[in-house]
Amino acid sequence: MKQQLLRMTSGAPLPDNPTAAFRALAAARTMTIATMTSINRPQTLLVVDRAPSVQRLWVVVATPDGAPWTVIGTVRVSTGKPGKKEHFKTPVGVFVNTPDILGYRALGTLNKYGIRGIGQKGMRVWDFGWQTTQDWRTPSAVASIRLEMHATDPTYLEGRLGRPDSEACIRIPDWFNRFLDRFGVIDAQLTALAPTNRAVAALLPVDAMPSPLAGDKVVVVDTSEPHAIPSNPVTADEIERRFADWLATRPSSATTQKPAATQVDAAVANSGNKSSSGPSGRSGGPEDSGSSFSRSLAQVRAE
Repeated sequence: MKQQLLRMTSGAPLPDNPTAAFRALAAARTMTIATMTSINRPQTLLVVDRAPSVQRLWVVVATPDGAPWTVIGTVRVSTGKPGKKEHFKTPVGVFVNTPDILGYRALGTLNKYGIRGIGQKGMRVWDFGWQTTQDWRTPSAVASIRLEMHATDPTYLEGRLGRPDSEACIRIPDWFNRFLDRFGVIDAQLTALAPTNRAVAALLPVDAMPSPLAGDKVVVVDTSEPHAIPSNPVTADEIERRFADWLATRPSSATTQKPAATQVDAAVANSGNKSSSGPSGRSGGPEDSGSSFSRSLAQVRAE
């Protein structure tokens, strides 16, 4: 797989930072233990360090016997940059690529700023579902975001990789998107199901050459914030359910012309990071006078 990765970069060696790699991999192993994630065979993992000064992703081979993980290569990425509307830190945790939530492919269309937010036409988008992350606007609160990993505009935004820059998703280079896609680096579950599932088969590339080491996990850590709380998808789903219920109770004049369910579906389809935040341990709701949910209604935008 390392040789395949080198071929995708025209043979150029991938720059690495051994110290950053050591810290990130140590944090990733700790994260897998904390989340009770099983590594039951040698397999590839993607390890992302969202620390602002790092912003890297490593392709590693993890083994179940406690042996050191092997780094195959590394790329610069961009994770979430909190501080403005609809921008949050990328969640930390272990995120599994399963057939339960199929990703999709970019259409390559331009947004209102003339940007291809998720890359050129055909670029793969991996969808990890609703996740929780810190809500920078409210202390001790969490927000639900739709976590995705995707390419970005190769002309205007790819050169910015290596710094926090996204709404919360993980942005990766165009060529690396193609590498992950073609060799099924985290598509193990999908590859196994493709022969009997037309939807899965349609998503995977026709020239796929899945690696026997392929896995299904992305581990996001923050070496600058080692005590960051891992995402809780159950809480995120509850936030989204309450958000949809709240929308359904609003007068039609107070919302858009689309029904509530359609708005939620559109948020997913357009990969917007909609926030429904509330104090830790609850999701917010009408009893909060709509304050939490009104923030999430502000705007749903693609990355």
